[in-house]
Amino acid sequence: QRDVRAFDIDSVEIYKSFRPGDIVRAEVLSLGDARSYYLSTAKNDLGVVLATSSAGHVMIPISWQQMQCPVTKVKEYRKVAKVQ
Repeated sequence: QRDVRAFDIDSVEIYKSFRPGDIVRAEVLSLGDARSYYLSTAKNDLGVVLATSSAGHVMIPISWQQMQCPVTKVKEYRKVAKVQ
C-alpha cells in the first residue's frame, strides 16, 4: 500500500488502483528474490497507462483516479499515470 501513491497511504485500496491486465508504469525499488520484484507507483507520472474495461474496450483517463470506457461510459477507479 505504501508504494501505490505518495500521500494518503492509509486509505489506499489496491482493487481501486489496479486490475489484472492493466499496463502499469512503475519504478523498480528492488529486484527482490528470483520470483518477485518490488515496484512503486508513488509518483504522479507512475501508474496505469492502459486499461481494458469489463466490456473489452480500451479505457480513457478522465482524472488521476478514474478511467472511462468510451463505448459503455462506465467509470472504473485506477491509479492513473500522468503521462507528459
